Amino acid sequence: MANADEDDAVLSDVEADDPVPIDIKIPLPEAVSVERFQDVLAELDRERIARQAVENSKNDLQVQFNRLKVLCHEAIKKRDESSRQRDEALRDKEEMLGKLEKVSGELSEEIKLKDEALRQREEVLLQLEELGKARELSRVEMETGSSMLVSGIEKISKKVSSFKDFGVNGLPRSNQYTGLPAVAYGVIKRTNEIVEELLRQNELNVKSRNEARELMEQRNYEIAIEISQLEATISGLREEVGKKSEEIESLKKSVDEKKGQVAELESEFLEKQEALDNEVARLRLLVSDYESKIESQRPLLVDQLNYVSRIHEKMFDIMKIVDANKSSELSESLFLAGETDIEENIRASLAGIESIYELSKIVVEKTRDLMEQRSREVTSLNETVSQLVKEKEQIGSLLRSALSRRTSVDLSSKTNELFKVAENGLREAGIDYNFSKHLGERKFQDSKDISVGGETEKDEVYALASALEDIIKQSQLEIIELKHSVEELRVKFFQGACGRSVQGAQPMETTRRRASREGESSKRKC
Repeated sequence: MANADEDDAVLSDVEADDPVPIDIKIPLPEAVSVERFQDVLAELDRERIARQAVENSKNDLQVQFNRLKVLCHEAIKKRDESSRQRDEALRDKEEMLGKLEKVSGELSEEIKLKDEALRQREEVLLQLEELGKARELSRVEMETGSSMLVSGIEKISKKVSSFKDFGVNGLPRSNQYTGLPAVAYGVIKRTNEIVEELLRQNELNVKSRNEARELMEQRNYEIAIEISQLEATISGLREEVGKKSEEIESLKKSVDEKKGQVAELESEFLEKQEALDNEVARLRLLVSDYESKIESQRPLLVDQLNYVSRIHEKMFDIMKIVDANKSSELSESLFLAGETDIEENIRASLAGIESIYELSKIVVEKTRDLMEQRSREVTSLNETVSQLVKEKEQIGSLLRSALSRRTSVDLSSKTNELFKVAENGLREAGIDYNFSKHLGERKFQDSKDISVGGETEKDEVYALASALEDIIKQSQLEIIELKHSVEELRVKFFQGACGRSVQGAQPMETTRRRASREGESSKRKC
């Protein structure tokens, strides 16, 4: 039972292990776009799928752990059952020994009775010789003794009948003896059989006890091996469960943070949607006002149809600017105002608005594509700028390495080596620059200034440094020009988008103002 308590304590320790929380801080972006929102949603879905996979693996591990726990409990129960069987075998052995002692005592009493009967027989024989008259009395006594012997042996046989039934055919008989000797012979024979059976049962009990002890010891050894294996497996599973729990906690925290970001994005989206709904409601109110006053505002409807035609033309012009190939497939404005029925003008205006809506969708898609293309161009330009900055750093490091590689060789070979090292470094950085003209100038100058060794060496180093400095300045100018071009592209793009939206909004604003003026004048007349 102590081992069972220890196993329960071990299992409770396994169940009580809690994962250590891990704090993961993810910086929130300053500005969130629609693409970023979609990326966050996709990442959230992937993390949800990973979380489900981790939870499934955790459930599998928990099921395996519960199975191992059940196996441990079954092993403990089997061990307790074997110990109980051992105790029962010991108790049976003690009871058998007690019965054997009782049978031995009864057998000794019977032997005493037998001795007494023999003694009485001798006395009877003596009395037969002396007293003939007492013959009948002795015969009666002999019969009584034989009956006592028979009844005694029958009682003993009944006591040991649980082992073997000795009273089926009566006492054993012999052809050599008659009377009381025959009875004594049968009693002795039966007593011998009983003693042999008791000895055999005792040997069987001892043998079964030894076998039970060996089986119990072997089973205890197997149980100990199984328990050690289960403990090792449980420890391994405990480590795996700890790791999985840590991963789950980290995933939960990241999912919570992503949920916060999604909630912020949803709030912003809802605010924008509310603003759009308010705008749509306001436009619907204006449309209802227009429908109520359409009979009194025929010129206004004609002007509206004209403005719709103009807006369609402007959208068509914008479409030509955005995509010339796509604009050739579209038809120009056919929504011309005429002195026709109001219903026809309304239908023409509605068709024009629908056409404007379709054109606006196409323009929005093309504008989005242009924005993405410009953003890719800006990204490529930024990468070019960063690459040039890296090249600048590499050129500086090459300059330092070239200056550190000066040796004690003669002046011309050392200069050539320095220029070659610089050219190789510039080629590795992606800049093809040749120092041959510098070498020619320096050779001409060396022929003039051979006498001045130390100053020429310094001039060589200064010339190399000045050449590399010119290259660095040139790369810096290119970097600055690329940055300016990126900024100009951004400004032009945003100005073009704003200008197109303003041009498209001006006719609608004029129509709204005229409608408001007409409505106020009609109210005053009423």
